Amino acid sequence: MGRAYKNFWALNTDEAVAAGILRNSIPKNLEVFMPLNAQMKDTDLVLMNMDTKKALKIQVKGSRAYEPRKSEIEDHGAGSTGWFYFKKDVVHKNTADYFIFLIYVIEENKKSGRRTISPHTLTISTFELGRLCKKYKQVGKGDRYNFFFWINPLKKTSFEMRNEKFDTSTYLDERGLKKLCQL
Repeated sequence: MGRAYKNFWALNTDEAVAAGILRNSIPKNLEVFMPLNAQMKDTDLVLMNMDTKKALKIQVKGSRAYEPRKSEIEDHGAGSTGWFYFKKDVVHKNTADYFIFLIYVIEENKKSGRRTISPHTLTISTFELGRLCKKYKQVGKGDRYNFFFWINPLKKTSFEMRNEKFDTSTYLDERGLKKLCQL
């Protein structure tokens, strides 16, 4: 049975899902906390090592599920994409230690024909995200970045496909969350 959590103050749905994924993926000496102040800039979750008392601030960004086009499936294989659109300062002036991009992927079971929506995470340090943006991203209208992350759950791969394509598989699900566990 999973651990329970309840939204009393400032937790939005994506933050609640990310907290649940974290709690089920981290060792027992790590704990997830939620700031009580809804206006706390750049910090949606706090991950603390209860032995060392070290903490990481986490910014959660969620995307809705997008129905993949037939041409996208032909080009990229199984899965679907998540879209994120925000000002470049959200990355370059952020005080959080990590970003967790929560992407709801539409998955189809070929045998039964059933389709489900499964949450997947890309966990990237803010420093690394800034480096990737400078290297691969273009700043668009309104001084904003557009991110289109394609997740292929069958191959356990992901990539960003807006502007210059780059691989994000090392940040996907358990591989990305593993870096947080080194706290």
